[in-house]
Amino acid sequence: MKQMKNNAPVMAITGTSKGIGNGMARHFLSLGYHVAGCSRGDSDIDQANYFHSRVEIGDEKQVQSWVRAIKKRFGRIDILVCNAALAPANLLMMMTPGSVLMDLLQTNLAGSYYVCREVSKVMVLQKSGRIITTSTMAVGLHEEGTSAYSATKSAVVEMTKIMAKELATSGITCNVIAPSMLMTEAVHALGEDIIQRALSKLTIKRTITIEEVCNVVSFFAAEESSCVTGQVIHLGLVC
Repeated sequence: MKQMKNNAPVMAITGTSKGIGNGMARHFLSLGYHVAGCSRGDSDIDQANYFHSRVEIGDEKQVQSWVRAIKKRFGRIDILVCNAALAPANLLMMMTPGSVLMDLLQTNLAGSYYVCREVSKVMVLQKSGRIITTSTMAVGLHEEGTSAYSATKSAVVEMTKIMAKELATSGITCNVIAPSMLMTEAVHALGEDIIQRALSKLTIKRTITIEEVCNVVSFFAAEESSCVTGQVIHLGLVC
């Protein structure tokens, strides 16, 4: 979407209290976008064009209320970046408790489903919109210890490709960004050994920046990308 001052695009982003979601919100606010963010907790972003809500995306009713609040405040939703997700430490399948699996399914899969479903209802009425979901490098690496996490993110990819077909006639595109390793607080907490092992398996063996992530989001969101749908862009990895 082109940068505008008086009629700025409205971007909804999940998971904006920290990490990639927080960085994306700040980046697009700096370009003049209106940003509606949500997370389980409060946000440290204090800007006039930012609207924050506390939402548990795995709760269907909370998601519905959030999307209604965005529509009421801004009148539309031009772009959705479905970013919020749980990413637990690596754990072999035989050692993964059912509670961990269920938490991942509820947040990463059901949460993404609810958010995309409710936002798509707004976009269908507009006859336009961009939906961008997030996958992960773990899906392409088939990394040991990520069976539950990667399964949920693989499901999000398939969900997005089906959405792309269902929503194409309404002028809505649906695509996936799969970041590699960006040095967020959560990544730092993994420890240097795990970070270096993960980097060694990438095609481009370095961490990425929030600007590189936002560049792909901007590409998917651009008016000139109206025929780009059902695609997955991996950062730093050839799969």
